[in-house]
Amino acid sequence: MKKISLSIIMLISLFFITACTSNSNQTNDKKEAPKMVEVHIQVPEKITPHQESVLKVHVTQGKENVDDAEEIEFEIWKANDRDNSELIKAKHEKDGVYSVKKTFSNNGVFYLQTHVTARDMHVMPKKQLIVGHVSDEELKAAKEETENHKGSSDKGNGHHH
Repeated sequence: MKKISLSIIMLISLFFITACTSNSNQTNDKKEAPKMVEVHIQVPEKITPHQESVLKVHVTQGKENVDDAEEIEFEIWKANDRDNSELIKAKHEKDGVYSVKKTFSNNGVFYLQTHVTARDMHVMPKKQLIVGHVSDEELKAAKEETENHKGSSDKGNGHHH
């Protein structure tokens, strides 16, 4: 009799443990990986030297605007002169839009790379800017610089950490 009641207690315990384990697995299955933070650089179609330009990024995660980014900086440099880049801290406007004001002092090919830290992610998209009138030689040199850096964080829509 002792053996039977002990077996029943063990069977009930096993059933109880199995039921609890399957519930916790269902809970874990419902958790989704967080969506990536997306950064869309918005710059004027025409940038004129010695005139203030507003450079913007629109930051989203899924369909939601990100209004709580930890830090957003715009790094700007002239083509083939990254060592002399300038970092400008962006200001939050509204609806996931962050901006800086920048006056370019001369014509040329420039690069804008944003450094966006939001929701435990870091995204660094890059965009080429043409300021004023640019010669074919400058465009060719800038293209060569871009091709020499392919495979690094300089590509397309950004580098995610």
